[in-house]
Amino acid sequence: MSTPADIAKPPTLGPADDYHPHLTTGRSASAIVGVLWSSLQTLIPTVSSAVVFFVSAMFLSPADFGLVGLASSIVVSVVAFSPLAFGEALIQRRTLLKSHADSVFWLTAGFGVLAFIPFVFGADLISKLIGDPAIAIILPVLALRIPLDLASAVPNAMIVRSMKFKLIAMRTAVATMVSVVICLTMLVAGFGYWALVGSQVTASLVTCAMAYWVSGWKPGLSVTWTALRDLFGNGAFLSGDRMLSTIKLDHLVLGMFGGTVILGLFLFAQRIFSMLTQLIGGALSSVTFALLSALQDDADKSTQAFEIASFVSAAVSLPMFVALAIVAQDLLAVMLDEKWAGAAFAVQAFSVVGVLAGIGVVQAALIKSQGKPQWWFYYQLVQQTTSVAVILLTYSFGLPTLMIVLVAKTVLFWPVSVAMTARLLKRSAWSYLASFQNPMVATALMASAMIAVPSVFPDLGQATSLGLQLALAVVIYCPAILLLSRARMRELRRFLPTKGNTTA
Repeated sequence: MSTPADIAKPPTLGPADDYHPHLTTGRSASAIVGVLWSSLQTLIPTVSSAVVFFVSAMFLSPADFGLVGLASSIVVSVVAFSPLAFGEALIQRRTLLKSHADSVFWLTAGFGVLAFIPFVFGADLISKLIGDPAIAIILPVLALRIPLDLASAVPNAMIVRSMKFKLIAMRTAVATMVSVVICLTMLVAGFGYWALVGSQVTASLVTCAMAYWVSGWKPGLSVTWTALRDLFGNGAFLSGDRMLSTIKLDHLVLGMFGGTVILGLFLFAQRIFSMLTQLIGGALSSVTFALLSALQDDADKSTQAFEIASFVSAAVSLPMFVALAIVAQDLLAVMLDEKWAGAAFAVQAFSVVGVLAGIGVVQAALIKSQGKPQWWFYYQLVQQTTSVAVILLTYSFGLPTLMIVLVAKTVLFWPVSVAMTARLLKRSAWSYLASFQNPMVATALMASAMIAVPSVFPDLGQATSLGLQLALAVVIYCPAILLLSRARMRELRRFLPTKGNTTA
């Protein structure tokens, strides 16, 4: 039998709150506030990243982006094969002992140190294998991210488990602002692509330090194989899922075979896609996963929470990515010079994937929270391996052909995720998809108006036309979704926090 000292929990929570959860009005309100804080957590770095991204595009070339992207993909791929996601297993576990947290810390931290060493002594060999000698000097510096990211796995998990998303937002805001200042300063000072390298390492360093500070958690020596075995089932598949979602084999393959220029254009488009997806997923994924994990024994309330999260995700992701697809070409022409024009079609293609990815964030949270991480792992495995195959088969035909085949492949496999979600909800796939009807109708009205602008006002300048399209998107979509989804909005309003219940 464990004593109170054996329980690994954030100091501000009592055992009843953290380890025997039930959905109450207070818990639901905390989840809503958690979404609001998580939205802030993702809004700050997303806006900041957008500023850095577009400023960097003014100073750097597609080849520079491709070089740093190729080096980053090597480092991130190593992190992907790490046991980092055992931190997520700490969140999902009902009863958490101190030995669980300590064991995961020493597992992840030890892996981080060991994985960093080859980059110090073997950077030249890696660059020769990749076929780009310029990477050799970048790798040892970028690889500092590995021990830093892995060392922060447990304190980050403690914060998310306690649903103290205000602390996460504070941590992210500080790390983001520091990395942005460093990146922009180095760009203006003429350091070139080293600005991107410096900002990545700085972000990992500050995030790690802030995680320990805001969580109040400190590692101990209660390390046991039993604790790791308790977490292995979920931890292994969650690690596999994280591996597939973060590994950059597509970047490695495209950079090695297609070159850094085509990789740079691909990364440029994918970065825009990632920023918008993170804006949606970052706000919902951690909160939804934590809440659904807490509700896994209450099917009705778990379904209710999932439906609300799915509606919010679809209501944001559908109009956002459809609007991006419509204005992508004009947007790049207005904001950047001609060297980035080749990325416009790739941005439009990633917008199609973005619609599915926005919905997939909540699907993944449901599947993993219900103790089925292996389902999502195998789904991601198929998606990732086929993506690499598509790149290998199509890179020689140019970026537009590659993107068309890549999007087609992603759409063809998406019904599998729908079937998995419907099975857990114990409803038909059509019934589940019908819940997206209102956001789809509102988005269609918005898209029709945006597409009509160039025909109705042919004499408008490119920048003016772009501004009018974006203004119409907001003016048409927002009233339409509010009108069509009145019942859902009333339901969502019931869970908004009151004055007496606003902590998260």
